[in-house]
Amino acid sequence: MNLKKVLPLKHILLSILSSALLLSVLGLLMQVKTNLYKNVGDIFLNLNMQTATANAVTSVVTFFRGIDTVGEVTVLFLATSGIALMLSDTQRTCEKVVKQESFILNVGSRLLLSVIVLFGVYIIIHGHLSPGGGFQGGVVIATAFLLLFLANPNMSLSHSILTLGESLSGVAYVLVALIGLFKMNILLGNFLPHPIGEIGELVSGGIIPVIYILVGIKVGSEMSVIVEYFSKEDYYKEVCDA
Repeated sequence: MNLKKVLPLKHILLSILSSALLLSVLGLLMQVKTNLYKNVGDIFLNLNMQTATANAVTSVVTFFRGIDTVGEVTVLFLATSGIALMLSDTQRTCEKVVKQESFILNVGSRLLLSVIVLFGVYIIIHGHLSPGGGFQGGVVIATAFLLLFLANPNMSLSHSILTLGESLSGVAYVLVALIGLFKMNILLGNFLPHPIGEIGELVSGGIIPVIYILVGIKVGSEMSVIVEYFSKEDYYKEVCDA
């Protein structure tokens, strides 16, 4: 492939100059020393006391920047919808049956399904205590179904159940955000009891575990649909074109 035909020379030079300028600005900013760098850890730990969670990163991402989660799940929803629109027609028009894989592979994937799903649930419900959360746990759960699709391409998920779970979790997330707004005058306000003495307990953190569970359901449902379409696309093309 000739790079000059794909990208004009002026675009390549402009990209190099922009990168050099950006690196120079970042280098100058890193040389600026302020007292904020010394105190930023204390600032976040003090904010973490408001949520009473053992994971300070979770408090910042979920509670103080919870509105970002709305944008992230919206992007994921649009991606899922776009993939479904592009690939659903191709897969529905092919009526041929894909050859099933070996018995051992199918049995092994089904045995691992419960283990992977359980691990994903653990990541979701312990997100306020350790690194993890709704997005990570939801993706882990989706990988369990990806394993099933790779072992048996004939398998399909119930899209009605996934759509129901995704819709209800999204609506519940918005309701939690609005309840916090009405009760505490803060969007996603932590209105559930979260005493400091319960830090480290599974039932702690107020609304943060609830948010993670809702996000986990939504992300798990949407990612499962995505991996189903992508895992089957190659199989359908191979068989339909034969």
